[in-house]
Amino acid sequence: MESKEQLVCDKILRIHHENKDLSHRSIAKTLGIANSTVSRVIKRFEERLTTDRKPRSEGKSIPYNTKNHNRVVGAFNRNPNASVRDVAKKLHLSRSFVQKAKTKAGLRTFKVQKAPNRDEKQNKSAKTRARKLYLNMLTKVECCIMDDETYVKADFKQIPGNLFFTAKDKFSVPEHVRTQKMSKFAKKFLVWQAICTCGKRSAPFVTQDTMNGQVYIKECLQKRLLPLLKAHNVPTIFWPDLASCHYSKDVLKWYADNKVNFVPKMFNPPNTPELRPIEKYWAIMKQHHLKRPKVVKTVEELKKVWVYMQKTVDSQVVQNLMAGVKAKVRAFTYGL
Repeated sequence: MESKEQLVCDKILRIHHENKDLSHRSIAKTLGIANSTVSRVIKRFEERLTTDRKPRSEGKSIPYNTKNHNRVVGAFNRNPNASVRDVAKKLHLSRSFVQKAKTKAGLRTFKVQKAPNRDEKQNKSAKTRARKLYLNMLTKVECCIMDDETYVKADFKQIPGNLFFTAKDKFSVPEHVRTQKMSKFAKKFLVWQAICTCGKRSAPFVTQDTMNGQVYIKECLQKRLLPLLKAHNVPTIFWPDLASCHYSKDVLKWYADNKVNFVPKMFNPPNTPELRPIEKYWAIMKQHHLKRPKVVKTVEELKKVWVYMQKTVDSQVVQNLMAGVKAKVRAFTYGL
């Protein structure tokens, strides 16, 4: 009597031979099994003309003992970046043994956090400013507004990210589908925008020129930031980027004339993108643009596309990004 596994294999092969054009996904859906099972069975049959599994080699089992346990723990202590596979290969142990020893020792795997490359002096300065920012300003307000600039390429497909195509064969589609030509000096636009803890956003400012103090005051602060500030009825602080034009004499005068509660330069921690969620906002927006096969030619065209794409990134996403600003600054300051 055939086993249940063999019966499934026979059904897969029968359907596959009756209709060669039927995809593995369709066969799996018909039989109610995983796609990987269908692919594995068909591949095994085509390579060895049988669906039987290869006999397993009878390797000598390694007993679980204190000596081997300590070897595994020692390997992870010497190299915390090593994987279970790496340790098993180096110590000539099975992966299951290494995993068991790792669990018994209370060792867990954590994701490595990426951080800016700051030297000791920069790190000390950043922590000092962050402490002043947290104690003197962030604890006294309910909403924090951040602004920043980023560059967006005119050809959205040239924005960094992965693109995919679907075909039976890699070379069965035209070359322009399977390849993406990247320009070394692609045309790009500068986009400025401000976001806040409440989930609100200013209107974007798009230009092909560089940003300077006068442009920043006229286009960003006066036309776009001020309406966003006035839309709040709770204590609010403006945390600008550390770009030089953001702290020019004319800009500081504008802050004073309009009574804007802003983060002074001596309180603004340098080179700390991990404390500014607007960096993640740029990444989310660009990822949405990457999915659109469009090339924009003018500033107005990119502005329309940017405003339209904002609707796919709703205010709740912005609110979630900005919700932990105070906690992040506090954790960074006190090393929590």
